[in-house]
Amino acid sequence: MLYSVVAITFLAGTLQGFSGFGYSLLALPLLCVFVPARWAVPVIAVSSLSLNVMVFTTSRRNLNLKGFLPMAVAGVVFTPAGAWLLGYFSDSTVRVIIGAIVAGASALSLYTHIPTIKRTAFGMTAAGVLSGIFNGLTTFSGPPAVIYLSAVRAEKNSFRANLSAFFILLTIASIPSFIGAGIASASDLLQAAVYIPGAAAGGVAGILISKKVDSSSYRKAVLVILSLLGVLGALQALV
Repeated sequence: MLYSVVAITFLAGTLQGFSGFGYSLLALPLLCVFVPARWAVPVIAVSSLSLNVMVFTTSRRNLNLKGFLPMAVAGVVFTPAGAWLLGYFSDSTVRVIIGAIVAGASALSLYTHIPTIKRTAFGMTAAGVLSGIFNGLTTFSGPPAVIYLSAVRAEKNSFRANLSAFFILLTIASIPSFIGAGIASASDLLQAAVYIPGAAAGGVAGILISKKVDSSSYRKAVLVILSLLGVLGALQALV
């Protein structure tokens, strides 16, 4: 199983490095084919940390605390609620939720026209609450935050810096949340760190590939595949 998990984290890391998104969306449904969702979620959370740190180090100068602080606070506060739900729901229920979120997030990403809205503390907080719950339950903290920041037309470099910092904070918050909810022990999370190099190597590979390949067409193809994976994963859990 070790080699399968390393291969999946490397593949998902390559996608993240290439397109800037999709690590958890790709890795989690694939891992759930081999292992229970309650085991896979903490592994994805820990191994994704290296990718987010890589992105943040390249864009940290554009960090705008005022632009995402309410969202970050709400996300950190509500991550334990998502972890509690992960421990409460059955594995099949979590798999259905994962499949639905993967399919929905991928489909929304294919829809290029996002209405423009005004940045408000309420909007940032609401996005943070959803991201926190999704983070603890499935590690999918990205969709609510990405959609909100896109809708308020956040500047590109600030978008990357704020989002990567947001993901780092939520990942750090998820670790004690998983322990507190009884989903994983401290030793389990330390063992999950063995998959960090695979994810990081995939991220580097994806960045290198992105310099030679048309990212727009590839991104659309991957989103379609992710949508199908999400639907199939949800159906598999139901039968």
